[in-house]
Amino acid sequence: MSDASSYLLAEGTAELERLGLQARVWEPAAEAMFDQVGIQPGWICADLGCGGMGVLGALSRRVGIHGRVIGVENNAEQLVAARDYIREKQLHNVEIVEQDAYRTSLPRGSFDLTHVRFVFAPVGQDEALLHEMLDLTCPGGVVAIEEPDASSWNCYPAGSGWVQVRDAILAAFAAAGGDFSVGTRTFAMLRRAGLEDVQIRAAVLALPAPHPYRRMPIQLATSLRRRILDAGILSERALDEALAECEQIAGDPDTTVMSFILTQVWGRKASG
Repeated sequence: MSDASSYLLAEGTAELERLGLQARVWEPAAEAMFDQVGIQPGWICADLGCGGMGVLGALSRRVGIHGRVIGVENNAEQLVAARDYIREKQLHNVEIVEQDAYRTSLPRGSFDLTHVRFVFAPVGQDEALLHEMLDLTCPGGVVAIEEPDASSWNCYPAGSGWVQVRDAILAAFAAAGGDFSVGTRTFAMLRRAGLEDVQIRAAVLALPAPHPYRRMPIQLATSLRRRILDAGILSERALDEALAECEQIAGDPDTTVMSFILTQVWGRKASG
């Protein structure tokens, strides 16, 4: 993430657990994207804003013993989690550095792949983050972005409380200068930046009960609670009532829950 003062979400054990679940849920999609990118043994890769897990394992397996993965994070709790993760998984080709993902001191033009996931959405500094990614990537290297698009984020049958919570999350991101649906813009972003052979794929999950990711809107709204209330997006009573309805939906086997769309885009930096 960027500097701690601008981190949109609450910190603590619950947030670490949410991020860990999120990383595990979306790991198959990351694996599929990396297969299409064609990451090779020996590559040097950066995962900016890696959190406590990110895609470090998937990159580590692909680059092999002669490759290297750098995870960039500067949230203290997530740094500890990331270092614990690489130690537990014995990812000897992975290093975690404490730096601001938007302004790293990593060597310019030295990475075969520069990747971010869920880093554009919260902060809304598209130009600065993309510039850093391009600057770090070597000529012919790949820039890869994974970000959300809320258009599929629904439950069936629809619940008014579920809709309230979802819309409150989107509004809280917007109030902080972010954009939860930034995934709708990333393909054009890479095209405008002059990257070559820009590709796109998308993943969406159907979440049957009792899948734990059905509770993601509850976890995210809880993490954003102070921002939702302070911005007047919902009253405390309305938020609590909507969250209670979401808990019922999450546990109801007759209700279908769909995730947001994970939009994945990547392109190559010109060689010349």
